Amino acid sequence: MILKKIVYMVLETIRNNNIVDDEDLDTRLVEEWINLKREQFIKNNRANNPNNRTDIRLAQKMAVGVEVITATEAGMYPFSTAVEDTKIVKSVSAIPPIIEDKSGPIILSLESQDEVKYPFSSVHYDHMRFSGNGKFNSNLIYGSIRDKHLYFKYNEFFDTYTDINLLAIFQDPREVIGFDETTDDYPANLALIEYIKNAIFDKDIRMLFQGREDNMNSAESEI
Repeated sequence: MILKKIVYMVLETIRNNNIVDDEDLDTRLVEEWINLKREQFIKNNRANNPNNRTDIRLAQKMAVGVEVITATEAGMYPFSTAVEDTKIVKSVSAIPPIIEDKSGPIILSLESQDEVKYPFSSVHYDHMRFSGNGKFNSNLIYGSIRDKHLYFKYNEFFDTYTDINLLAIFQDPREVIGFDETTDDYPANLALIEYIKNAIFDKDIRMLFQGREDNMNSAESEI
């Protein structure tokens, strides 16, 4: 279901209940409410059901360009030292904000665009320097999000491949490169859409109505 249709469903709920004149509502405000309720739903669901598998319909895949640079160029302590300037891999552009739970950003997969290859491992940035140093994991690739960029521990793989795929649950689906809100389905399942409608109606619309009513009462009392 595209975002415009969800906005229309919210406005229909408002119109049918005669809470406030929906013609006065900016659809951009409704879209912001939808994003906020989506994030709230996902965070609550992850907190209450930590072992449940995340619905893939909530996630988006984004192609990310990366480049090999030195740790000093990236300004990434502790990978840069006075003794040795280590290679590191950094995304060319900033990554849109990703929703976080208690484990960190909700990243479902990091992988090569060559689907035959093994997916990469997502770890906390502070753990990345300790990862891949063992006998059986030295060929694995480890990545992490920090300061709005995606970083990888250097691997010869990146001398050939300059693009990777990131599958994650982003805060604002509209900011994901390649997402067309006029044709692409908004990343939500039916349970989430129903939650969004009810949450906006039960809280935001009633608060808006209450605020307007208070302003009208204040104006009348001054006459």
